[in-house]
Amino acid sequence: MKPGDLVRLRDMGMPGSHRGAGLVIEIREKEHAHWQGTAWDSVNVYWGAGHRMNDRWMVRGSLEIINESR
Repeated sequence: MKPGDLVRLRDMGMPGSHRGAGLVIEIREKEHAHWQGTAWDSVNVYWGAGHRMNDRWMVRGSLEIINESR
């Protein structure tokens, strides 16, 4: 995952959760050494002007890539 990728929220089994597409703006690496892998990195996602979450930091593990940027 990198800035410019198109992402959406993973299906976590929560009925009614919004799974619209968003654009990755920035990725902030985890700060705690005891965490393994990149699942807990913070990802800043722009969901669109009318979206209720608009510009928000998300956990990398909660997102799936729809389309990778070049």
